[in-house]
Amino acid sequence: MGRAKEAADRIREEVPIVQVLVDYGYTVHPDGGDREQQFSCDLHGDGQDTKPSARVYPQSASFHCFACGRSRDAITLVREREGVDFWAAVKVLESRYGLPALPWSGPTHEPKDRAIHKVTEALGSRGQTTEQILKRVERLIDTLCKERELPATQCAALWETHDRVVAYSQKPGNGEADCQQAASRVLAHVRESMGVEDAR
Repeated sequence: MGRAKEAADRIREEVPIVQVLVDYGYTVHPDGGDREQQFSCDLHGDGQDTKPSARVYPQSASFHCFACGRSRDAITLVREREGVDFWAAVKVLESRYGLPALPWSGPTHEPKDRAIHKVTEALGSRGQTTEQILKRVERLIDTLCKERELPATQCAALWETHDRVVAYSQKPGNGEADCQQAASRVLAHVRESMGVEDAR
């Protein structure tokens, strides 16, 4: 079984979709058991659903919006509400609902060596723009969280630091040099999480 499918299946089995909806403010009853419930969906149009058009199906850990024409699970909901990718959404759900990070079941040395090589290479690179640094940071965090046994909270913290720097770099008036320094500090956080000695 692929790691992504394993993570998704575990969330569907262990995190009630109704509770996820409740925690995002949707008007479904948390104690409804396996009963299907209608609710208003804010993921289409102007976000105002005057005639509740979505229906949650607890047994399949999903909901369908007839106005959107889409079915979603907890991971898809987090991705759309938070604007994050698949693995970041998985980490949000694992952290929020107390699921321990899945153990790495592949080779014990190759992923570590490959990840260390990537962070060492990134730390030694010169002349990169802020955008290039942040792209590398994003790939490194994704690799680190998928291939190393980091707690979900630690992965979430890395993504949060990355997102803060992205927001900082997009603010008018912040110089390129300052943005590059901020992006490099995220690399330092990644390095510390991996236990890599300073390669610069």
